[in-house]
Amino acid sequence: MPALTPNIENRVRKLPKPSNATQGLQPLFEAVSNAMFAIEDRFGDDVAGGSVRIAVTNLSDPDRISILVADDGVGLDKERYEAFCEIDTDYKRAKGGKGVGRLFWLDAFSEISLESTYASGDSISVRQFDFVLNNAEQVVSRIEDEPAPERAQRGTCIRFSGLRTKEYADAFPKRRDTFLRYFSAHFIADFLMGSGPSILIDLDGEPTTYPQAVSDLTVGRPIDAEFKHEVFGALKITGFTCRAEASTGLEGRHQLHLLANSRTVETRKVDNLLGIETLSRGDETDLVFHGCVSGEYLDLRVNEGRTAFNLPERTLKEISRACMDVVRDRMLPDQVKAYVAKRKKRYESFVERYPTFGFDDDATQLGRVPFHAASAEDFASGLIKYQIRREESRQITLQNLIDSLDLGETPIHFDASVATAAREIQASEQLALAQHVVRRKLALELLEKLITRIRAREGKEDDYHLERTLHSFICPMGVRGDDPAEPKSRAHDLWIVDERLAFTRAFSSDKRLDAVLAQGGSSDRPDLLVWDLAYGLGVTHPAQEDAVDTSEPLRTVMVVEFKKPGRKTYGKAEDQIEQQITRYLAQLKDGEIESFGRSRVRVADDCVFHCYIVADIVGDLEQQLSSWDTTANGQGRLRSLKGRYRGQIEVIQWQDLVNDAWLRNRATLHTAGLSRQRPTSLQAGEAPEVEENVLEDDD
Repeated sequence: MPALTPNIENRVRKLPKPSNATQGLQPLFEAVSNAMFAIEDRFGDDVAGGSVRIAVTNLSDPDRISILVADDGVGLDKERYEAFCEIDTDYKRAKGGKGVGRLFWLDAFSEISLESTYASGDSISVRQFDFVLNNAEQVVSRIEDEPAPERAQRGTCIRFSGLRTKEYADAFPKRRDTFLRYFSAHFIADFLMGSGPSILIDLDGEPTTYPQAVSDLTVGRPIDAEFKHEVFGALKITGFTCRAEASTGLEGRHQLHLLANSRTVETRKVDNLLGIETLSRGDETDLVFHGCVSGEYLDLRVNEGRTAFNLPERTLKEISRACMDVVRDRMLPDQVKAYVAKRKKRYESFVERYPTFGFDDDATQLGRVPFHAASAEDFASGLIKYQIRREESRQITLQNLIDSLDLGETPIHFDASVATAAREIQASEQLALAQHVVRRKLALELLEKLITRIRAREGKEDDYHLERTLHSFICPMGVRGDDPAEPKSRAHDLWIVDERLAFTRAFSSDKRLDAVLAQGGSSDRPDLLVWDLAYGLGVTHPAQEDAVDTSEPLRTVMVVEFKKPGRKTYGKAEDQIEQQITRYLAQLKDGEIESFGRSRVRVADDCVFHCYIVADIVGDLEQQLSSWDTTANGQGRLRSLKGRYRGQIEVIQWQDLVNDAWLRNRATLHTAGLSRQRPTSLQAGEAPEVEENVLEDDD
């Protein structure tokens, strides 16, 4: 009867090819694992009494590379030699062996030779053979079961030479540090668990000893935890606290090693599942977690090359989550408790900065985001879907109430539904208002810092850029708000000057008057010119969103000049405040401003000009304004316009401008249901007090 003939060359050709360094080293890993098994077979539980020696020469040259793997294990006696010669043998089935590891050798290396000494009765015998990729004969014997030389020690020595295929040549590490990194990562669970012999790796003359290289990285004693999962059965976790170097070469800091038959099959990053950024133990900090997981469920579901589990990614994630729940609860409870407290504080700070996300209590919101979420971006990305669902639900409820009014009869409990909807709208508006307050708080704090910095410079020649920065912070320079081609003109903070200007676009900032007026005008550049306060309040022509009503002339215009904080000299004629303002007004009065859509708006003959100078009243300016009236708080100065012009000029101290903005923000803050303590009034040049409050950032 004909028999099936194995085609070894075709079998090897169909083996999965490496695409990374871990897979490129897999044939070597198989040889090292075999050496470990041989030592276990000889020494039993005392595997630490055995040793493996790995010597690599010409590591960087795929054609000339030579690798020796030698062990002092049981050797290839008759039984083991026969198993070696049988493809897909189940000799090591109890240990998870699939009987195909040596086929990876044939795929990877050009030349392979073995020499093994073993016990044969009361004597020691030796065999030597070449292992070749050939359908006719793979094991080419040179010495077969002959007496070993006197004093020969049991063990096996395998020599690999040259990488046979381009896939292995490309994937195999060529640097010593890379080689050791991947080797350590693959066997780290064995070294941590103390389940392997000592291993000496000599890479082109530079030795490294294991498990010493790994055990030196552990801190304290390992912790064991066993639990039973309804799907995965009994699982055991052995946890280690290690120095950060233990994760070198691995993705992430904290690792979970999934073992099958006491060998690492897959290492998974569990930073997010653990949540804790770093561990500490005693006086040592910046430590990482390594956990080794074993169980029959994993033993029975590893592929034939022991390179992966025959499990979908979803299942592996479920196993990892179940294990890390146990790690947090049983192995690291104190550190997790500290992390949870720190995380809660970070969340509270996040909601203070972004109040719109505080639409539910802290415990509920934290339960909606992943356990590892501890940054503003993490919290926001986790909560945004709930925020959208909440707003969608509210809108649907409101629309249903509106629709119900068209039915002719008022539904039962309609009043209660309306009251509930109103409360939800108010809560949503309150959160939005709080967000608005927080944003302005930061703007005002930055403004104060900038003013203080400019004052500290005391007029040095190289500080002109700071003065421009101050102006640009309040409103970009050289722009017109009504220019549709200038998007940055919409990004201003003119509410600092006047709340009505929060959304205005009817302004020019540091623009020549001959570029603002339809006809006439000079090269004078008012720092800020606002020509329609009604538009600043959001009133537009009903027929055109970007238009102003040109049927009526402008009856109110605002002119603002910013003087450098701390400036003391105003000696030139053009520095006279009143002359500078009237020069602007002479060009504006009875003129036409070319505004939205090139429409022209005439400045009325009886237009009222609100003129503001923002400055520190010190030095020459104090003398210049000595005959002016004082403002109600006694800090500013006032003078009514005379002759052809209606209105007034008001000189506002920089600190009064900031204080007034703080007071408005404080009023809004109380409306939002929060609190912020600010001084009600500060003298020019005084630094504001910084007090603890609900809006302050932590850290």
